[in-house]
Amino acid sequence: MTTEQIRQQQATGFRNLRFAPVLEEAYRQSRASLIRQRARPVSVAGLILFLIYAIMDALTLPPELATITVSIRLAITCPVIAVVVWLAHRTVPSDSTFERIYTLAYLLGGLSVVAIIAAARQIAFPLPYEGMILMLMFGYFAMGLPFFSASMVSLVLVISYLLTELWSGMSGSAIATNLFFLTTANVIGMVGAWTSEYRHRAHFLDRQLLNRMHQAARDESRRKTELITAASHDLRQPLNVIDITLESLTPGKGGSGANSATRQLKDMIRHLRRLLGTVFDSARLNEGMIQADIRPTPLATIFRDIGDLLADSVVTSEVNVEIDHSAGNLRVMADPSLLSRVLQNLVFNAVQHSGGSTINLSAQGLDTQVLLEVSDNGIGLPDELNDTLFSPYVRGQGQTDYPGLGLGLTIVREFVALMRGTCGVETEPGQGSVFWVRLPSAVTTTRGPEPDSRTLSGCEHQAG
Repeated sequence: MTTEQIRQQQATGFRNLRFAPVLEEAYRQSRASLIRQRARPVSVAGLILFLIYAIMDALTLPPELATITVSIRLAITCPVIAVVVWLAHRTVPSDSTFERIYTLAYLLGGLSVVAIIAAARQIAFPLPYEGMILMLMFGYFAMGLPFFSASMVSLVLVISYLLTELWSGMSGSAIATNLFFLTTANVIGMVGAWTSEYRHRAHFLDRQLLNRMHQAARDESRRKTELITAASHDLRQPLNVIDITLESLTPGKGGSGANSATRQLKDMIRHLRRLLGTVFDSARLNEGMIQADIRPTPLATIFRDIGDLLADSVVTSEVNVEIDHSAGNLRVMADPSLLSRVLQNLVFNAVQHSGGSTINLSAQGLDTQVLLEVSDNGIGLPDELNDTLFSPYVRGQGQTDYPGLGLGLTIVREFVALMRGTCGVETEPGQGSVFWVRLPSAVTTTRGPEPDSRTLSGCEHQAG
């Protein structure tokens, strides 16, 4: 069964309640399974009803007739229904075999009603035929049998009733009247059964198509994961080779011009590496590939790595980046690699877009939490970015207009959320901005933010 076959069947239609062979077999298996599930409550209800009818017969019918009707109900009908209840809760027989047994139980139940009517006619007791109508409605609607099965069995029951009335000598007009109402009830049941099965078949096609779309999406996600993993390695490897080659060049070789060119090349390689890292981080987040490994993490190592990363950057040569290494003794509950990426994104975002001359990276302990801040003395953030700052592909326009994708702050927000922290920004036009991240401290028991905290959840933006 393929997606194309399902769509073709939907386009062709199935007014005769038949699919193409490849779909029909799968549908019947699904239908049989659902009928077995439906039979469990329905057969229990049917058993209770027939037991109630047996009690009512004993109380309301003449003794000679009650003896026959109660015997039929207790010796034939109820045991048959009890067997259906038992089989409905077992793994054997198969669902298809159980469906046939279920249909046979409907036939035997209907014939038992015909037998009760025949017994009443034999002793000239005016037992009404409404029991046949109730049985037909029960088979069509409560039992939920397929259209063709329910229609054929119901036709057999109506014919059996007709023969019983002819055998009892009922007048032709009375038989015609009863047969009219029985036929009307049977037609209503047939229409209802056809509509129900048609709708069920349509839902079956929809479910099958949806399942295949989900499977295709899962396959595509798996292929994306494999592509991201392979591309991450293959694209970074030549950059590493170039970087190693540049590192091997002596600083004085070729004069100051050559040294300046080497620094610019190294800076562009670092930028390209960060750009690739941003793309892959975004892709991995979208695919759910990133899981935070939260553990006690010292800030000293992360601050030192960021300082080394900034040391030879041409972009930061005209911007003073100050790192508060005295806060390195603080420890947070975080994923070291994710936290490093968060702080790198915030620092480089400030360098490239703030328009300031000084960037500060600092941290301080606040009871059970640690507050990390990246502040600048730049131009602040425009009002139009207030609601979209942490959204994908939103970029500020700093003095350098440095190339980028506008994903840095989005990744910050997602990474901080993975580490069960909060983040945000405070800004005032002309007075710079302060981007901050709040994470649980590794020293004390983790609690939520205090009532007077600046953030309750998520990433917040505050403008002056």
